[in-house]
Amino acid sequence: MVTKKQKLILDKIREFSRRNGYFPTVREVAAAAGLSSPATVQAYLGRLLRRGALRKEGRAWKLPGETASIDGRTAVPLVGMVPAGPALEMFAELGDEVVLPEWLAEKGGDVVAFRVQGQSMKDAYIQDGDLVLIKRAEKADPGQMVVARLQDGSITLKRLKRDRDAYVLVPENPDYTPIAAPFQLVGKVVGVLRKYR
Repeated sequence: MVTKKQKLILDKIREFSRRNGYFPTVREVAAAAGLSSPATVQAYLGRLLRRGALRKEGRAWKLPGETASIDGRTAVPLVGMVPAGPALEMFAELGDEVVLPEWLAEKGGDVVAFRVQGQSMKDAYIQDGDLVLIKRAEKADPGQMVVARLQDGSITLKRLKRDRDAYVLVPENPDYTPIAAPFQLVGKVVGVLRKYR
């Protein structure tokens, strides 16, 4: 059983995670909950962890139960739009849940779905309107397709490449240019779902 204040913090974390696609930092939790002390936030996180309302993998905080079951099938949350084109503001809209086919259900864990917007990944056979499944991760190998968050808070779907000493987000469409600006990985693509019309 969590206290009223703990529930407020947990609700703010869930809201932030749904909107942004990743667990907030201690400072982001503090700002969302109207707290001034990061130490206070750490104390609340510890209490929520002990009550099973949060879990921790290494140094990373997680929300439990990020995958769901619908009629015995694995489902993941549809958290919004990801641009495959120019980067757009993060998570323009929220959706429902996406039931995974059996061959993708094993991915489980921190998987969310995005609806693709744009054509910058068309040569990788990812089209406007497709659903991409993202496993949340802060690291990926060069060559993997990723969703990345840019400094302005926008997100984009691109392929991660290494160029000399830096990482670059590269489109799979010659009409678009690579992005070399600083970015943070939100997750890596583990599957694509398409409904043919």
